[in-house]
Amino acid sequence: MKKILIISLIVVFIILGMIWGINYRALKEIDTSKLDALEYTNYADDIGEGKVQLNWKYIAAITAVQSKNKIEQVTEEQIKQIGQAFIIKEDNGYKLKSLEDVLTQLNFNNREKKRVHTYLEQLEYFGIVPESVAKDSEQMNFINNIKGSAIENYKKYGILPSITIAQAILESDFGRSDLAIKGSNLFGIKADANYSGEKIKFETKEFHDLVIEDDFRKYDNSNQSIDDHGKFLYSNERYKENGLFEAKTYIGQAKALEVAGYSTEEDENGEKIYSKKLIQLIKEYNLQLIDSQLKENS
Repeated sequence: MKKILIISLIVVFIILGMIWGINYRALKEIDTSKLDALEYTNYADDIGEGKVQLNWKYIAAITAVQSKNKIEQVTEEQIKQIGQAFIIKEDNGYKLKSLEDVLTQLNFNNREKKRVHTYLEQLEYFGIVPESVAKDSEQMNFINNIKGSAIENYKKYGILPSITIAQAILESDFGRSDLAIKGSNLFGIKADANYSGEKIKFETKEFHDLVIEDDFRKYDNSNQSIDDHGKFLYSNERYKENGLFEAKTYIGQAKALEVAGYSTEEDENGEKIYSKKLIQLIKEYNLQLIDSQLKENS
């Protein structure tokens, strides 16, 4: 009888161990096959619109832990609740709550907090188009090379890093355009009659299909280009008048740039498309996360 009891206990422990092992493996890595990055990105943008820039990866990692990695079962309401937990309303506006504060507010234990951070590490190179944010890709190397200057540009002039980087990508094709290579001009800023610096002449596309030759500003390096970009926007009244510096998120600033006439580019139907292009780039390369992390640490 004693022998049977011992064997039974051993079997129970083996079964429990197997269950624990299965659960551990199921929770060890976030299930990105079920994670819709675009959906979480759009939810984060909608929840924080006009207030703060939320980090969609924070929301995804938290909901993954809450759902025990069954991300497909997470509801819209759960996502919104987590997103709203990051927003603090103050007398003079809104502020972004830190990840640690939110985890504490949600009563996460140490194991759950650790799992959130583990999931975030696994999401570092994950996005709407995973290959676009691949580690050490030409695109990400360009972004990382100008990221520091874009952050300094924000501190000095108020242009969000995501906007600065997205404009540089769009205007210079990740630094590969002739204007970027020969003139270190990442933003296609023209040299008007009031500009006294060096100039370089290039062809440019206006509206849908009109190509003209014009003078552009020439710089010694990309850092000068980024600084002058911020100064150019900050010193032009039309950008202030159209709400560029009042916008709290990249979507607001992208639309303000378009309305203020930064670009005249249109599609075949005569619709302005500049802000759409910027927004698409920012989402694809997770550039808005730079804005969010900057605000979280401020």
